[in-house]
Parts: sequence; structure tokens; C-alpha cells
Amino acid sequence: MSFILALGAFPGIVFAAIKIFSRSEDISNRILGVAIFFYSSMLFLVFLGKSSYLNYSKEFITVANSFISVSWPLFYLYIQLITGVTDKISKKHSVHILAFAGYITFFVIPVLTVSGLPDLFFRVSFIYSLAVSSGYSLLMLVNIMSYRKKLLQFSAQENAAKISWLKYSVLIWLFIDGLQLIFVPMRSYFLVCCPFITLAHEFVLNAVSVSWIYLFAYFAMSHPDIFSQSKKMTESLKEERSAPAAINDDYAEIIASRIEKIMAEQRPYLDFDINIATLGEMINVQPYLLGRYINTRLGKNFMTYINELRVQEVISKFEAPEFDDVTILEISLQSGFRTKSAFNSFFKRSTGMTPLEYRKSLKSKKDQGVADS
Repeated sequence: MSFILALGAFPGIVFAAIKIFSRSEDISNRILGVAIFFYSSMLFLVFLGKSSYLNYSKEFITVANSFISVSWPLFYLYIQLITGVTDKISKKHSVHILAFAGYITFFVIPVLTVSGLPDLFFRVSFIYSLAVSSGYSLLMLVNIMSYRKKLLQFSAQENAAKISWLKYSVLIWLFIDGLQLIFVPMRSYFLVCCPFITLAHEFVLNAVSVSWIYLFAYFAMSHPDIFSQSKKMTESLKEERSAPAAINDDYAEIIASRIEKIMAEQRPYLDFDINIATLGEMINVQPYLLGRYINTRLGKNFMTYINELRVQEVISKFEAPEFDDVTILEISLQSGFRTKSAFNSFFKRSTGMTPLEYRKSLKSKKDQGVADS
């Protein structure tokens, strides 16, 4: 158990130091570094307690859990930064200090100054820390779902890696909170009747908690530019308060003619990285107005609109004899799809068939036409 905790605590602290003190890091990664530092410090304290370097008592656990009230508001601020909810830390964010201040005031100070505190006190402190982590995790989940919706309006790619990481990291922590909620209140009972359940609970809890650190670290290192991308997306989709609620028919016709012309002449949907800001610049239309046009007039989001054009490009290549010997994967890449999985998923969604089934049906029709002639 101690080895697992050390495996998470020491690398976590090192990673945090890199993020905090590296001059090249943006504000979001510095916030992440501070959050991971406090989280890893909590694991380190528990490691010291379980290894008998410190007295592992209820009082000790209460003090160690104070880091949860620091790290979780910071993780929440990190999510807000990389999902475009905010682009800087300001005075209004000081409200998140209240979670830590409350824990210190009501639990840590009494533990350090009063002896013989009742069990109820420690149960309440546990509920408080659990409420902080679960509450902030749920808030993060709301931000992530809103971010996914904005991505569909902005980008033609699903950005599944970014969304999956954000979503599953929060769900993993909610799973940890669920374990705590079930087993901690019943710990004394399990120790008497089923000690192996207590052992399994601690092993799973420690292993998942440590794995969670690595998940965050991996994402932050593999997507270093997500903060700048989110800022660009948020700015592009920002609607002016003075803008009309709906696009009038005349302007809608102008946008439609410009889009039709640019798609026919330049086929920008073939670009992997096309987004609504780039397309808006090409046709001289504000991105938020272009998004509103696509949503209200075409009845779809930007990602669906672009990928439908890509599917039509694939189908046209399937029908062209010069592409008979070209693989489906190569055709999908030439048509603007970045990954095979995204292509297969969207193609079947659009046509009701897999790309292979569709191509085979075209071939059989061609063969039937040759036989009939």
C-alpha cells in the first residue's frame, strides 16, 4: 500500500514543480501544477503515516485531508481555463478559498488545539472533504459538457482525445468518492466481519488515486496547446450583445452564396484543421454569425456540416474509376478525415452503411450494369 502511494506522490510532486516553475508554461498549466502539488502532498503525508514515519491517527488524516480543499478548487479552475469558461485568474476566483478556509477553521484548528474530539467530529470532517471534491467534480463535468458542445460548433474534428480525457478523469474521481462514501463509514464493521474487503478497498482506492495523477499529467503533456485553442474558440464564438437574435433572409442568402462558392472553388473541408473561425475569415463573415446560420438555417452544427461534405467527397471518389485501386483509408484522408475511427463512425451515421459496404454496393451496381449491357 505504501509503495503505491509513494509511486504517485513523488512523481506527482516532481511533475508539479516542472509545471509551476517552467517559464514556458501558460497560466492553466501552472494552476494544474499547484493543484497536483497539493494532491501529491496529501498522498505523501498518507504514505508517511502508513509507513509509520508519523502517527497515523484520525487527527493526522483530518490534517492531511485539508489539501483536498485546496487542490479541488484549483483543478476546477484548471478545467475552467482549458474549456474557455475564463481566460485568466481574477479577484472573483478568490471565492474558492472559502472551501479551504472553512476546513481549516472548523476541523484542522480544533484537531490541533483540542484533545479527545468525538467520532462525530471526524465523520463530519470526512463528509466536508467528500462534499468539496464531489461538488467541484460535478462542476467540472458541467464545464466539460458545455465545452464539448462548443467544440461541435467550432471544429470539424471531434477532438475525442481531449474530451474523453477531461470527462473520464472527472468520472474516475467521482468513482473514488463513491468508494469512500460506501466504505469509510462502515470501516469498523468490515474490519470485524470481512477484513479482506477493507484490504481490497484500500488497494483499489490507492491504485486508482495514483493512476489519476498520471492521467492528468499525461494529458497536460500531450495537449500543451489546449488553453490557447480554447481561448481562440471562445473568442470566435462570442456573440455580441447588440447582435440581432436571428439572421434576416437577405443576409442568410448572402452567407449561403458565399459558402456555396467557396466550397465549390476551394473545398476547404479537405483541410484537417478547418474551423469556423477560418471559414468565417474566408467568406468575410463573423464566426458567431456563420455558426448561427449553420445552426438555424441548415439545422446542424459545424462539425456535422463539414463532415457531410467530406462524406460526399468520399462517395464521389468511390464512384470515380480512377480511385478503384485506392484504399478506403487513403480516400478518407484525402477527403479531410483525420482518423479512420472518426471517418467510419460519421460515414455510417450519414449513409447507414460502412464505407466497405457502400463501396461493395457501388461495385455490384457497376458489375450488374456491365452484365445487362
